[in-house]
Amino acid sequence: MYGAFWCSHCLEQKEVFGKEAMENFPYVECFPAGWKKGTKEAAACESNDVRGFPTWIINGEKIEGDQTLEDLEFTVDKILEKQ
Repeated sequence: MYGAFWCSHCLEQKEVFGKEAMENFPYVECFPAGWKKGTKEAAACESNDVRGFPTWIINGEKIEGDQTLEDLEFTVDKILEKQ
C-alpha cells in the first residue's frame, strides 16, 4: 500500500489490517520527510504515478482509495486467476 502519514484513509486501512499485520505489511510512505508545498513524493510513489491515497499496486494493477478486506481478496484472486 502506498500512503501518506497525513492521510486519514491510510490510517483507517492500517487499522483494518491491525497492528500485528502491519508490522510485516508492504507499506510505502510517500512523504517520509514530511510535507509542505513543493515537497516531492518518494521515488517509489512518483515512479508508480501514485496520485491518491491509499493506492494499492498488486501485480501491476493499480487500485486507488479505501478497500475492504473482501475487495482486496477479490482483486488478488482475480489477478491470480490470470496467471
